[in-house]
Amino acid sequence: MHSEAVILAQHFLMSLLLIFLVGTLGGKLAEKLKLPDVAVFLLIGMALGPAALSLIHLPAESVLNQGILLFGACFILFHGGTITSFNVLGKVWRTVTLLSTTGVVLTALVVALAAKLIVGIPFTVALLLGAVLASTDPAALVPIFQKFPVRPKIAQTVITESAFTDATGAIMTTVIMGLLMTDSKVGALGIGWQFIQLALGGLIVGVLVGAVAAFLISENDHGLLRQFTPLVIVISVLAAYLLAEQIHASGFMGVFAAGLMLGNAGSLKLTILAKEEHAMHSFMDAIGLKLRMLIFILLGSQVDFAVLREYGGAALMIVFVFIIIARPITVLTSLLPDRKAGWARAEVLFFFWTRETGVIAAALIGIVASTGLKEARLLSAIVFVAILVTLLLQASTTPWVAKKLGLFEPRDQQTDDPH
Repeated sequence: MHSEAVILAQHFLMSLLLIFLVGTLGGKLAEKLKLPDVAVFLLIGMALGPAALSLIHLPAESVLNQGILLFGACFILFHGGTITSFNVLGKVWRTVTLLSTTGVVLTALVVALAAKLIVGIPFTVALLLGAVLASTDPAALVPIFQKFPVRPKIAQTVITESAFTDATGAIMTTVIMGLLMTDSKVGALGIGWQFIQLALGGLIVGVLVGAVAAFLISENDHGLLRQFTPLVIVISVLAAYLLAEQIHASGFMGVFAAGLMLGNAGSLKLTILAKEEHAMHSFMDAIGLKLRMLIFILLGSQVDFAVLREYGGAALMIVFVFIIIARPITVLTSLLPDRKAGWARAEVLFFFWTRETGVIAAALIGIVASTGLKEARLLSAIVFVAILVTLLLQASTTPWVAKKLGLFEPRDQQTDDPH
């Protein structure tokens, strides 16, 4: 006879086996159909969850689920940082700064106004929804730009936007959730100060962790852990997130900054050997795939179809506003002021359409749901619809849109191509 703990462990291992087995087949299918794998994983999760075949059941509020979401979000953000070039960032930093600050606030405000008008929830709760949806999705975007030869300037700006908006969106969510949970009244100045503290603290921790990691695997006498590059990556992700959170800063900003430093070790006068660099990116690609499988299949399995039937129509209306109104406003107010970047009309139109929502929003709404907020079921339904629509509609057509707009560039002509 096995103990209850062993039986639960066996059930979890059986779920893992099912997720990786069916997910691998789904990944191959996505490759054949030229769809983002995360969209297919989401549909697989819906089929395997309690609402359909009932083969996977891991509650959204469980510690295990929250751990998978947090680590997955951190790892994917770290990966996004490592494939972001300082050279490209130096050319478009104004655009990225506007997208990840003013853009996040504008997106949140437009979504909040739409949610308040459509479903009649309090404005602060609606603003929480807007903050959760304000970040784009590196889990969907990074694989697309690795597979298709989109201009490096555009690809890396979109990836960097994703990483920074994930961090700032998470910070904004944290601040608003704190206000809701404590019923405190904080003015715009107080919210702005909290935002700066969270972002700056995370940035400092991330830079330090990333610099140490780069030093330890670099080609020098003190590169003690060159042979343990994958382990250094895992330690860096965990250290950057946990250390930042310990000082009440943004762990998400910390992991992105750590990845950015490691991916641009040359700027620190450190040389990472080609062998270690290849091992680093191969490891992150492989683990990133497994984490995408876990996160999105589990997310799909947690869909409450009763809630979708109840709120689906309203959710679609909010998502329509999110895609058709909030995104263009955000892009125009962020790209047009950046004269030095010289954004062409086709590039601006591409930014209009490149608005996937996924892993960070899933992680954040999971955290919101675990707080017991009264409107959590409604917010979860809207976020799920946003994830489903943006992944199936926008992510799946992103390569086609880029091609139609003439934004493909042969790899051999790309001077600032991601690693």
